Amino acid sequence: MPAVSRQVSRLVPERTLKTGIVDGVWQGIKYRGGTGHLAFIGHRLSGLGTLLFLIIHVVETSAVYFKPEFYAEVVASYQHPVFMLGEIGLVAAVLFHGLNGLRIIAFDWKPDLWSPEREHFWSLVVFGATFALWLPAAFVMGRSLYLHSILMEPAPAAITPEQVGTGWANVAVILLVAAGLLVAFAASARPGSGRQAAIKPTLETRMWMFMRYSGVLLIPLAYGHVMIKDILHGVHLINLAYVELYWRFLGWRIYDAALLSFALAHGAYGLKQVTEDYVHAPLRLRLTKYAILAGWLIVTAMGAIALVGGVGATLS
Repeated sequence: MPAVSRQVSRLVPERTLKTGIVDGVWQGIKYRGGTGHLAFIGHRLSGLGTLLFLIIHVVETSAVYFKPEFYAEVVASYQHPVFMLGEIGLVAAVLFHGLNGLRIIAFDWKPDLWSPEREHFWSLVVFGATFALWLPAAFVMGRSLYLHSILMEPAPAAITPEQVGTGWANVAVILLVAAGLLVAFAASARPGSGRQAAIKPTLETRMWMFMRYSGVLLIPLAYGHVMIKDILHGVHLINLAYVELYWRFLGWRIYDAALLSFALAHGAYGLKQVTEDYVHAPLRLRLTKYAILAGWLIVTAMGAIALVGGVGATLS
């Protein structure tokens, strides 16, 4: 082994063997790997961006229970044009991450269907579909930004119970159940012909499966949340009264609980996988993983307490 290590060190520059975070990211960006590589980079960036927003969103929403007045201040700041532009970008990130995730899952389950040509073709399909789905959403959100945050026209009237009532809540539950059935079907499906031998279950293999199943489940959950909150209703309608009305219905609490648990776990494990590619020192990597685990537990607990406690539970 020492002889092999000496040969490798002569053939490969030391700076490529000990790539740091900055160098690793830059090498990944400038590597000319075609559309498949661009999709890989886009998947990671969109996933990290979505996770960052999700953490902020969960912490901010949990304030409806812990400190309602803080929530009101934060939500009001989201009506600033800069934040609204960020939400328009968020829609693109969610769309791309979900569609590209489906592409990855499809080739994982049927590896015999993969080829460089199909990789190139379906990567282009993902980019095109993302843009086609994002454009109408960007128009609706951009119009709201222009009218209410630039021209300062009065925001729409407060939302009514009928707009978030039993009908919407039932739709949410139906979507959740349908997604669960889809995941169960995928779990029971036979693996592709490319898998010749059974793999002994370990924590890593179970988490690999979880990332695929949760990815499928998050398609209706995350897309539905973005569609309703960011596009149909919009940030100008969201306030404490909106959340209180929204959470009157059990269906919406179940919906948000599923989104909270699956999205945060999916994002935290994805962050752990990205970290392993750029942090190589054993102690630093171990501490980083512990920090990710602790952050996931804390943020999930905050969101769960708010979901159970409701709006203004701490107000006298």
